[in-house]
Amino acid sequence: MKHEELSPSMKLFLPNLLSGQRVVDRQTTPAGRASVFVLAVSCLVMTASVGYPEEQPHELPKPFHKTTPPLFQEWKFDQSAVSDSPDGFTKAVGGFSGKGEWSVKEDPSAPSRPHLVEQRLQCSEGWCYQLLIAEDAVAEYVDLSVRMKLNLGTPTGKAGLAYGVQDDKNFYAAVVEPKTNEVVVYVVKNGEPIELGRESLIPRSAEWHFLRIQRNTIISKEITEISFDNHLVMSVADQSFKKGQLGLVAIGDGSFSFDNLRAMELQSNRPLSRPSAY
Repeated sequence: MKHEELSPSMKLFLPNLLSGQRVVDRQTTPAGRASVFVLAVSCLVMTASVGYPEEQPHELPKPFHKTTPPLFQEWKFDQSAVSDSPDGFTKAVGGFSGKGEWSVKEDPSAPSRPHLVEQRLQCSEGWCYQLLIAEDAVAEYVDLSVRMKLNLGTPTGKAGLAYGVQDDKNFYAAVVEPKTNEVVVYVVKNGEPIELGRESLIPRSAEWHFLRIQRNTIISKEITEISFDNHLVMSVADQSFKKGQLGLVAIGDGSFSFDNLRAMELQSNRPLSRPSAY
């Protein structure tokens, strides 16, 4: 062992050890030589057992758990301030110029009192839309529903659910059109709508209605079923977009109110709980 590789105590002990070796060389009896050898070994053992800060192991870092959105989410808008945009959502506008704003309102008739979110969109000509996208909801196969009120004065308006949202110009939309009493499903690509299906409906005599889509896969085929007021209206098949964000959409000229937006993943590879700690 080189001298510079020795611990501090060994460096202090080395001169004494060498001097002891010289004493041993002068000893004439084996007993004296043996006693010095035992003393030297004892000092070495004591030195090896001493720990120094630079030699002690560092504390292991604490485990980090990445949080993921839950498999079921619901937005009631009751925690958001009145007249503001709902918390946890991003707004987007597309198509021709139109005036509209998502805002939280207080309404005693709301399914989950006291708040709801309202959209008043003015776009009398051409194609325009307003998106309200949930920031923490991303899914491919999803059960998505909302309570909605078709306000008076909606001559050309339609509104409903947005899913598979890639950005403000690429998404799916399942909307209700009060003027024609129809449900229409679009795939919007680069801001331009392509109609996937249209079906007539008979709204029940109630102030609030229930719109729901269930997107799933059957033998590698993407199927989206659309229900209105708990009745299956139609199903469409399209594979333009896979996983995407979720939210609300309003199209054309009209006014709509929404409450109890709910999303549940139908298929997911995410674990239901954190792994066990060992």
